[in-house]
Amino acid sequence: MTNRLIAALVCLGMTSAAAAAQLDFDKGVDINKAIESASSVDVKGPGDPGFDHHNPGQWDHNNFHDFHGPSQNHVSYSRDCHTFNFGPSGTGMNSEVAELQSVEYVQECHYVPDPPPPPPQPNPGPNPQPGPHPQPGPNPQPNPGPHGPGGPGHDGHGPKSVDEAANDMAVTKGMQCNTVPGDVFRRTAQLTMAPRQLLPWENDSFEVCAEGPNVEIRTLSAAYSYNIVQSGEYDVRYDLTPLAKIATAPDQNGLSLAEFVFKDGKFVMNINDQWASIYAGEKVAIKVELVKDGFLFFNSSLGSKVFTLDSSNNYSLAFVEGDLTKDKDFVDTSSDVRGPKKYFVKWGFTRVGSISTQDYVNKGSTAKITQ
Repeated sequence: MTNRLIAALVCLGMTSAAAAAQLDFDKGVDINKAIESASSVDVKGPGDPGFDHHNPGQWDHNNFHDFHGPSQNHVSYSRDCHTFNFGPSGTGMNSEVAELQSVEYVQECHYVPDPPPPPPQPNPGPNPQPGPHPQPGPNPQPNPGPHGPGGPGHDGHGPKSVDEAANDMAVTKGMQCNTVPGDVFRRTAQLTMAPRQLLPWENDSFEVCAEGPNVEIRTLSAAYSYNIVQSGEYDVRYDLTPLAKIATAPDQNGLSLAEFVFKDGKFVMNINDQWASIYAGEKVAIKVELVKDGFLFFNSSLGSKVFTLDSSNNYSLAFVEGDLTKDKDFVDTSSDVRGPKKYFVKWGFTRVGSISTQDYVNKGSTAKITQ
């Protein structure tokens, strides 16, 4: 019985292979090749991609190309983040507990085959017979235009025109994909900071993000390099242990202007330093640029100078125009007849040493004074 069933299947495969490979039985058939050809024949039906509805016996290569569209298994996740900040403290600290939520989004795709061609439009014939013209009733219907009933701007009622049907076919054919929400991943995160010493203006900042089933931490800014150990899967905890101190930018409010005056033929700036004790043994470089207030917007830079001083609670800078280095184009304001001229200073500072980075801190401009 088994042998007869195998023989029947072989014969059926030979028949399909003969049709696909155009075998000539009058010239003899190689049974092995016929079986191999039959196993490789892929018969397509109306529901399969690549099936040509207009010619069922032929393969539609355009349809086959459309089938290789977007992946049906594409998955993405939303990203939810929380920022943790730790200020100066000599003791250990625990952060707040942050709740994080990430949504999975799945792209679902399905293949839409070519729709059948639109039905043929009725043909009135080459020589329609004349006849009496019907009288319009109380509610005459609008004359159908080229875009369907009612002329341009088809309202969706009645049969569609050939152009509209063709547009529908162009929109619906091929691979159609939609993105839908899937699973929701919920996590909590907390940071534990071991004892360390920060300068009064320093701050450590970290960001923890959840994306799908994964949770990660990254350092935004820190005054130490840290060893970070993660524990927990749903309630995630990070233990941070400080290793080496890292220089950070100086406090922008560390220096402040106490006074800017013109005294004894000199411009004088008095500046206070609230962190002089922390920077003891280091220096500070203060840059000043004297500006002459000009007519309208035509201010004139009279030059600049850098004063490098030992760290102190206050600094007194005295200078005249001759002490300055001209580093910008001079604007002649001698024709300004507004009366006595006014001056102001643009200034800033840099910490010189190892405690802070040597970033320049721009302190802006002083008030205007009269010479």
